[in-house]
Amino acid sequence: MQFLNPLMLWGALAVGIPIALHFWHQKKGQLLNWAATQWLTEKDLQQSKGIRLDNIILLIIRCLLLFLLVFLLSKPIINGIMGSDAYQKIHLVQANSLVVSNYRFELEEALNKGEKAYWIDDKITPVEDLTKLPFVPPLGRSAEAGRGLQTCINKVYELNHPFGKAQYELYLVNNQSLSQVSTIFVPSKFSLHSVIDSTQKTVRPYLELSDKRKLFVNAANQLTVAPTSPPNEKFEAQPEHRGAINVLLENADKAEKQTITAALKALNEIYQLEFSIDDKLASGKKYNWIFTNEETPFDAKAFSEKIKTIPFSLIKGKVSNGQLPEYLGELVVQQFELNPKQTPLSQQQLQSLFKTESAQKQTNTENEAWFSKLLVLLFVITLGLERWLAIQKNA
Repeated sequence: MQFLNPLMLWGALAVGIPIALHFWHQKKGQLLNWAATQWLTEKDLQQSKGIRLDNIILLIIRCLLLFLLVFLLSKPIINGIMGSDAYQKIHLVQANSLVVSNYRFELEEALNKGEKAYWIDDKITPVEDLTKLPFVPPLGRSAEAGRGLQTCINKVYELNHPFGKAQYELYLVNNQSLSQVSTIFVPSKFSLHSVIDSTQKTVRPYLELSDKRKLFVNAANQLTVAPTSPPNEKFEAQPEHRGAINVLLENADKAEKQTITAALKALNEIYQLEFSIDDKLASGKKYNWIFTNEETPFDAKAFSEKIKTIPFSLIKGKVSNGQLPEYLGELVVQQFELNPKQTPLSQQQLQSLFKTESAQKQTNTENEAWFSKLLVLLFVITLGLERWLAIQKNA
């Protein structure tokens, strides 16, 4: 246990004050001559020897009251009460056969010890049988992977934090889908156990055109349009975008508008990409591209989640050498992440995705607030008991 104001502990020496007052109060009084005293025997008139304590319970309560006051003013913090052995281990396992086979020994040992283990999903399914993997959708790409993992960690924390501190053991597949994940907060200390799946194929995103055809980057790294996805490739369950790409030409002059329109027409002829072009904001329309030379005021209702602002000054050089259609085609691939990489993260990159500081501070603050309230309550109860006994004993 630690104290924010350790010097206040010297105030515990004040416990001598009620003890001194107690003895002084016993000696206080006046000598009265009483005629009947002469009939008492000499033995009865002898003074008692030693220390005699009256109202011993009241004295103890007053000393305890001072100790509680000093302890409260010293501001104790209890985050250091439990040692490392007080942490209970909680295992979060990605439902992947490669993960389970690589860490089967560790997971079986944890289950035999009675430690808690859950599959990483929204339902917080307990791990009971490692030979039967539940059907759990993959973590997905970029932000989806982070949200799924963070949601699972948060739910497990809410379920287990009343039972004390926990150490989280995370078992994951290390792939490129985690490279764009924002910081994931773990409520306590944790350890990462990752495995690289070299046989896993890249899950490719795609765009769905108005005629239901798919636009994607194939295995040869080429932008391709096909009525169906190739059977030997893995694709996302949902397209990144459906239908036409909405384009806003804001404050464009006639020459600039003709140049951009011609480049978009070329993309339409080659890849059958559809573009809906407006000169002004249209009500109820979500825009993907904005060509402008001025800062556009942000209006969440007018823009899609994936939006790209393209200044006219950037495309002037592309116009002179005829590279504007190629540049806009690359922009489609980049903006909708049609060509993801499957390179695994290094251990340093993987560790940097997880943080514990903020959540741990919050836990410590909750513990300190709870302990302080308990001390105040105990002090008030003790003070009330002391006053009641003092009135009853007239002391």
